[in-house]
Amino acid sequence: MTPGQEQRLQQAARDAHAAEARGDDAAANEAWRRYRLISDAARDPDELLAEGIALSNMAMELARADHDLRP
Repeated sequence: MTPGQEQRLQQAARDAHAAEARGDDAAANEAWRRYRLISDAARDPDELLAEGIALSNMAMELARADHDLRP
């Protein structure tokens, strides 16, 4: 992670904590989303792809299980 990314990550965390402290859920969610995007930008693209595929497979399994439970 570059120093600029680290600074942006820390600022997003500060923004999220401040929003949580004042009870602003929408701003806190946005700041945590920004935090996650900055964090993910520093990750290995192949790792992100593998995680996305695993999540998609899990979603398909859950949808199939839900469908099987319906009358």
